[in-house]
Amino acid sequence: MTHQHNVGLGPTGALVTTARQYYLLFGFMQLNEVNVQRMASDFTSYAIESEFSFVDMLFTPLFLPFTVTSRTVTVRT
Repeated sequence: MTHQHNVGLGPTGALVTTARQYYLLFGFMQLNEVNVQRMASDFTSYAIESEFSFVDMLFTPLFLPFTVTSRTVTVRT
């Protein structure tokens, strides 16, 4: 499942930055902070993509006993 948001004109270059967001209690509590504005630096046009990726699926059996889930956040500038 993927969610995409365009800011400004959307991505205009080829720079891609990726981070992983972790949640406790199956999404009820956020464990870390992914700052999209910091990932996009000084750009005013970029795209934000939040998805449950293949790597997140591989982490699921390891994290499930601790009720932790993850999503991948990608910023394209």
